[in-house]
Amino acid sequence: MIRSFDYGPVRYFRMARTYLGRALYWTGVYLIDGLLVDSGPPNLARAVARLCRELAVRRCVTTHHHEDHCGGHRLLGEQLGIPLLAHPSGLARLARPETNPQLYRRMVWGVATPARAAALGDWLETPGFRFQVLHTPGHAADHIVLFEPERRWLFSGDLYLAPKLRYLRADEDIYALLDSLRRVLALEPQVLFCQHRGRVENAAAKLRLKLDFLTELGERIRALHHQGLDENEIARRVTGGDLLWRVWTGGHFSGRNFVRAFLRPRPPTA
Repeated sequence: MIRSFDYGPVRYFRMARTYLGRALYWTGVYLIDGLLVDSGPPNLARAVARLCRELAVRRCVTTHHHEDHCGGHRLLGEQLGIPLLAHPSGLARLARPETNPQLYRRMVWGVATPARAAALGDWLETPGFRFQVLHTPGHAADHIVLFEPERRWLFSGDLYLAPKLRYLRADEDIYALLDSLRRVLALEPQVLFCQHRGRVENAAAKLRLKLDFLTELGERIRALHHQGLDENEIARRVTGGDLLWRVWTGGHFSGRNFVRAFLRPRPPTA
Protein backbone atom coordinates (compact mmCIF):
# COMPACT_ATOMS: atom_id res chain seq x y z
CA MET A 1 0.00 0.00 0.00
CA ILE A 2 1.35 3.42 -0.97
CA ARG A 3 -0.38 6.75 -0.33
CA SER A 4 0.79 10.09 -1.68
CA PHE A 5 0.68 13.47 0.09
CA ASP A 6 1.70 16.84 -1.36
CA TYR A 7 3.39 19.43 0.84
CA GLY A 8 4.09 22.10 -1.74
CA PRO A 9 7.34 21.15 -3.51
CA VAL A 10 7.71 18.13 -1.21
CA ARG A 11 5.88 14.87 -1.94
CA TYR A 12 5.53 12.20 0.72
CA PHE A 13 4.85 8.59 -0.19
CA ARG A 14 3.63 6.74 2.88
CA MET A 15 3.84 2.97 2.54
CA ALA A 16 3.39 -0.31 4.35
CA ARG A 17 2.88 -3.99 3.79
CA THR A 18 -0.73 -4.88 4.56
CA TYR A 19 -2.37 -7.89 6.18
CA LEU A 20 -6.11 -8.36 5.80
CA GLY A 21 -6.28 -4.82 4.49
CA ARG A 22 -4.46 -3.27 7.44
CA ALA A 23 -1.01 -1.68 7.40
CA LEU A 24 1.53 -3.53 9.55
CA TYR A 25 3.87 -0.56 10.05
CA TRP A 26 3.91 2.74 8.19
CA THR A 27 7.11 4.18 6.79
CA GLY A 28 7.75 6.49 3.87
CA VAL A 29 9.99 8.33 1.43
CA TYR A 30 10.14 11.94 0.27
CA LEU A 31 10.67 13.41 -3.16
CA ILE A 32 11.86 16.97 -3.61
CA ASP A 33 13.29 18.46 -6.79
CA GLY A 34 14.34 15.08 -8.19
CA LEU A 35 15.92 13.95 -4.91
CA LEU A 36 14.45 10.86 -3.23
CA VAL A 37 15.00 10.73 0.52
CA ASP A 38 15.25 6.98 1.32
CA SER A 39 13.85 4.19 -0.82
CA GLY A 40 11.40 2.38 1.48
CA PRO A 41 11.28 -1.26 2.58
CA PRO A 42 12.43 -4.22 0.45
CA ASN A 43 8.94 -5.65 0.06
CA LEU A 44 7.80 -2.46 -1.70
CA ALA A 45 10.96 -1.91 -3.74
CA ARG A 46 9.32 -2.65 -7.09
CA ALA A 47 6.50 -0.20 -6.40
CA VAL A 48 9.01 2.49 -5.41
CA ALA A 49 11.02 1.78 -8.57
CA ARG A 50 7.90 2.32 -10.68
CA LEU A 51 7.34 5.66 -8.94
CA CYS A 52 10.94 6.65 -9.60
CA ARG A 53 10.54 5.92 -13.32
CA GLU A 54 7.37 8.01 -13.50
CA LEU A 55 8.73 10.92 -11.45
CA ALA A 56 12.19 11.24 -13.00
CA VAL A 57 14.13 10.72 -9.78
CA ARG A 58 17.74 11.78 -10.28
CA ARG A 59 19.37 10.79 -6.97
CA CYS A 60 18.53 8.96 -3.76
CA VAL A 61 19.93 9.93 -0.37
CA THR A 62 19.98 7.50 2.57
CA THR A 63 19.10 8.69 6.06
CA HIS A 64 20.42 5.40 7.51
CA HIS A 65 20.92 1.73 6.69
CA HIS A 66 17.81 0.19 8.33
CA GLU A 67 15.89 -1.87 5.79
CA ASP A 68 12.70 0.19 5.92
CA HIS A 69 14.78 3.10 4.62
CA CYS A 70 17.11 1.47 2.08
CA GLY A 71 15.16 -1.54 0.85
CA GLY A 72 14.78 -0.21 -2.69
CA HIS A 73 18.41 0.82 -3.15
CA ARG A 74 19.52 -2.21 -5.16
CA LEU A 75 16.74 -1.82 -7.73
CA LEU A 76 17.17 1.94 -8.03
CA GLY A 77 20.93 1.73 -8.39
CA GLU A 78 21.34 -1.29 -10.64
CA GLN A 79 18.18 -1.26 -12.74
CA LEU A 80 17.44 2.45 -12.99
CA GLY A 81 20.97 3.82 -12.66
CA ILE A 82 19.96 6.27 -9.93
CA PRO A 83 23.01 7.41 -7.92
CA LEU A 84 22.78 6.41 -4.26
CA LEU A 85 24.27 8.54 -1.50
CA ALA A 86 24.91 7.75 2.17
CA HIS A 87 27.05 8.84 5.10
CA PRO A 88 30.59 7.45 4.78
CA SER A 89 30.12 5.35 7.94
CA GLY A 90 27.17 3.55 6.35
CA LEU A 91 28.68 2.59 2.99
CA ALA A 92 30.14 -0.74 4.10
CA ARG A 93 26.96 -1.62 5.97
CA LEU A 94 24.78 -0.97 2.92
CA ALA A 95 27.06 -3.13 0.77
CA ARG A 96 27.01 -6.06 3.19
CA PRO A 97 24.29 -8.76 3.12
CA GLU A 98 21.93 -8.87 6.09
CA THR A 99 22.55 -11.89 8.31
CA ASN A 100 19.75 -13.42 10.35
CA PRO A 101 17.35 -10.46 10.64
CA GLN A 102 14.67 -10.91 13.29
CA LEU A 103 11.44 -12.58 12.20
CA TYR A 104 9.35 -9.44 12.71
CA ARG A 105 11.63 -7.48 10.37
CA ARG A 106 11.35 -10.13 7.64
CA MET A 107 7.57 -10.15 7.99
CA VAL A 108 7.00 -6.39 8.11
CA TRP A 109 9.66 -5.08 5.71
CA GLY A 110 11.54 -7.95 4.09
CA VAL A 111 15.30 -8.35 3.79
CA ALA A 112 17.35 -5.67 2.06
CA THR A 113 19.81 -6.75 -0.62
CA PRO A 114 23.30 -5.21 -0.68
CA ALA A 115 23.71 -1.93 -2.55
CA ARG A 116 26.67 0.28 -3.32
CA ALA A 117 26.44 3.99 -2.56
CA ALA A 118 28.71 7.01 -2.78
CA ALA A 119 29.74 9.12 0.21
CA LEU A 120 27.79 12.23 1.11
CA GLY A 121 29.60 15.50 1.70
CA ASP A 122 28.58 18.34 4.00
CA TRP A 123 26.10 19.80 1.51
CA LEU A 124 23.73 18.29 -1.06
CA GLU A 125 22.37 20.43 -3.86
CA THR A 126 19.46 20.03 -6.29
CA PRO A 127 18.53 22.51 -9.05
CA GLY A 128 16.37 24.49 -6.62
CA PHE A 129 17.54 23.65 -3.10
CA ARG A 130 20.69 23.35 -1.02
CA PHE A 131 20.66 20.99 1.97
CA GLN A 132 23.09 20.83 4.85
CA VAL A 133 23.96 17.22 5.64
CA LEU A 134 24.24 16.59 9.38
CA HIS A 135 25.55 13.37 10.87
CA THR A 136 23.13 12.52 13.69
CA PRO A 137 24.08 9.15 15.22
CA GLY A 138 22.05 7.52 17.95
CA HIS A 139 19.18 5.69 16.28
CA ALA A 140 21.85 4.30 13.95
CA ALA A 141 25.56 5.04 13.75
CA ASP A 142 25.29 6.27 10.14
CA HIS A 143 22.12 8.32 10.59
CA ILE A 144 21.95 11.71 8.86
CA VAL A 145 19.38 14.47 8.47
CA LEU A 146 19.01 17.12 5.76
CA PHE A 147 18.45 20.74 6.73
CA GLU A 148 17.29 23.38 4.25
CA PRO A 149 18.39 26.64 5.95
CA GLU A 150 16.32 29.17 3.98
CA ARG A 151 12.99 27.45 4.70
CA ARG A 152 14.22 25.81 7.92
CA TRP A 153 13.05 22.41 6.74
CA LEU A 154 14.42 19.28 8.36
CA PHE A 155 14.23 15.89 6.65
CA SER A 156 14.66 13.97 9.87
CA GLY A 157 14.78 10.26 9.01
CA ASP A 158 14.20 8.52 12.34
CA LEU A 159 15.59 11.26 14.56
CA TYR A 160 12.13 12.38 15.69
CA LEU A 161 9.57 9.53 15.39
CA ALA A 162 7.49 10.85 18.33
CA PRO A 163 7.92 13.21 21.30
CA LYS A 164 7.52 10.34 23.75
CA LEU A 165 8.75 6.80 23.07
CA ARG A 166 7.93 3.66 25.03
CA TYR A 167 10.37 1.35 23.27
CA LEU A 168 13.99 1.52 22.14
CA ARG A 169 15.95 -0.62 19.71
CA ALA A 170 18.58 -2.76 21.37
CA ASP A 171 21.36 -1.27 19.22
CA GLU A 172 20.59 2.43 19.76
CA ASP A 173 23.09 4.72 21.44
CA ILE A 174 20.96 6.91 23.70
CA TYR A 175 23.73 9.36 24.58
CA ALA A 176 24.60 9.92 20.92
CA LEU A 177 20.90 10.42 20.22
CA LEU A 178 20.63 13.09 22.92
CA ASP A 179 23.64 14.89 21.50
CA SER A 180 22.19 14.73 17.97
CA LEU A 181 18.91 16.20 19.17
CA ARG A 182 20.74 19.09 20.85
CA ARG A 183 22.76 19.88 17.74
CA VAL A 184 19.73 19.83 15.46
CA LEU A 185 17.72 21.95 17.90
CA ALA A 186 20.41 24.64 17.69
CA LEU A 187 19.42 25.09 14.02
CA GLU A 188 15.85 25.99 15.08
CA PRO A 189 14.01 24.04 12.35
CA GLN A 190 10.44 25.10 11.69
CA VAL A 191 9.06 22.09 9.81
CA LEU A 192 10.29 18.53 9.90
CA PHE A 193 9.55 15.75 7.48
CA CYS A 194 9.51 12.45 9.38
CA GLN A 195 9.69 9.18 7.40
CA HIS A 196 7.01 7.63 9.61
CA ARG A 197 4.75 10.57 10.53
CA GLY A 198 4.86 12.87 7.53
CA ARG A 199 5.04 16.64 7.86
CA VAL A 200 5.31 17.90 11.46
CA GLU A 201 4.88 21.61 12.24
CA ASN A 202 6.58 23.43 15.14
CA ALA A 203 9.61 21.25 14.60
CA ALA A 204 11.89 22.79 17.22
CA ALA A 205 9.20 22.55 19.92
CA LYS A 206 8.49 18.90 19.07
CA LEU A 207 12.18 17.98 19.09
CA ARG A 208 12.57 19.83 22.40
CA LEU A 209 9.72 17.75 23.85
CA LYS A 210 11.52 14.58 22.82
CA LEU A 211 14.84 15.76 24.23
CA ASP A 212 13.24 16.76 27.54
CA PHE A 213 11.33 13.48 27.74
CA LEU A 214 14.46 11.39 27.19
CA THR A 215 16.52 13.48 29.60
CA GLU A 216 13.91 13.08 32.33
CA LEU A 217 13.55 9.37 31.55
CA GLY A 218 17.28 8.87 32.00
CA GLU A 219 17.23 10.69 35.33
CA ARG A 220 14.37 8.49 36.58
CA ILE A 221 16.09 5.31 35.45
CA ARG A 222 19.37 6.20 37.17
CA ALA A 223 17.54 7.21 40.36
CA LEU A 224 15.65 3.90 40.50
CA HIS A 225 18.84 1.98 39.79
CA HIS A 226 20.52 3.83 42.68
CA GLN A 227 17.66 2.61 44.90
CA GLY A 228 18.61 -0.97 44.06
CA LEU A 229 15.80 -1.89 41.65
CA ASP A 230 16.59 -4.38 38.89
CA GLU A 231 16.13 -3.51 35.21
CA ASN A 232 12.80 -5.33 34.87
CA GLU A 233 11.23 -3.38 37.71
CA ILE A 234 12.72 -0.11 36.49
CA ALA A 235 11.32 -0.70 33.00
CA ARG A 236 7.90 -1.52 34.42
CA ARG A 237 7.83 1.72 36.40
CA VAL A 238 9.12 4.08 33.73
CA THR A 239 7.70 2.68 30.47
CA GLY A 240 4.90 0.34 31.52
CA GLY A 241 4.29 -3.12 30.16
CA ASP A 242 6.23 -4.10 27.07
CA LEU A 243 5.56 -7.85 26.90
CA LEU A 244 3.83 -7.75 23.51
CA TRP A 245 6.61 -5.75 21.86
CA ARG A 246 9.35 -7.83 23.49
CA VAL A 247 7.79 -11.08 22.28
CA TRP A 248 6.93 -9.77 18.80
CA THR A 249 10.44 -8.35 18.20
CA GLY A 250 12.43 -10.91 20.17
CA GLY A 251 13.54 -8.16 22.54
CA HIS A 252 14.88 -5.98 19.71
CA PHE A 253 12.37 -3.28 20.71
CA SER A 254 11.47 -2.94 24.39
CA GLY A 255 11.21 -0.57 27.32
CA ARG A 256 14.00 -2.53 28.99
CA ASN A 257 16.35 -1.34 26.28
CA PHE A 258 15.92 2.20 27.62
CA VAL A 259 17.10 1.01 31.03
CA ARG A 260 20.12 -0.80 29.59
CA ALA A 261 21.00 2.16 27.36
CA PHE A 262 20.89 4.74 30.15
CA LEU A 263 22.80 2.54 32.59
CA ARG A 264 25.69 1.99 30.21
CA PRO A 265 28.71 4.12 31.08
CA ARG A 266 28.31 7.62 29.69
CA PRO A 267 31.00 8.28 27.08
CA PRO A 268 33.48 11.04 27.97
CA THR A 269 32.66 14.50 26.69
CA ALA A 270 34.99 15.71 23.97
